[in-house]
Amino acid sequence: MTEHVTRALEITEDLVRAYSRRGNFHSDPALSADLKLPGLVAQGVQAAGPAYGALLDAWGDDFLAHGEIEMRFVGTVLAGESVDAAVDIDGDAATFAVVNTTNTRTAVVGSARRSWQSA
Repeated sequence: MTEHVTRALEITEDLVRAYSRRGNFHSDPALSADLKLPGLVAQGVQAAGPAYGALLDAWGDDFLAHGEIEMRFVGTVLAGESVDAAVDIDGDAATFAVVNTTNTRTAVVGSARRSWQSA
């Protein structure tokens, strides 16, 4: 039976700066402007965070120890925007999509699986 889980996150400037090292377009407005970007850009893995969090809630340490995740970053998320993750978990396999709800565009898509290893 498939479990559908959703999780939201507001990507604030403070969160973007805390997640990113200093001196790049993720954390420095001047560098972002030099690249003609409309603001600070969240890192893809940061935008995927709500989906990853849902997988950790579902699978716990098993996922950390034996899990695999594959994702594609297909859209931009700026500081000040929000994302919603939709995760479908079916046993040891899952698919997910993270949508930037501010501009209604998909930001991240992927799949994950929890594999078992004997000790």
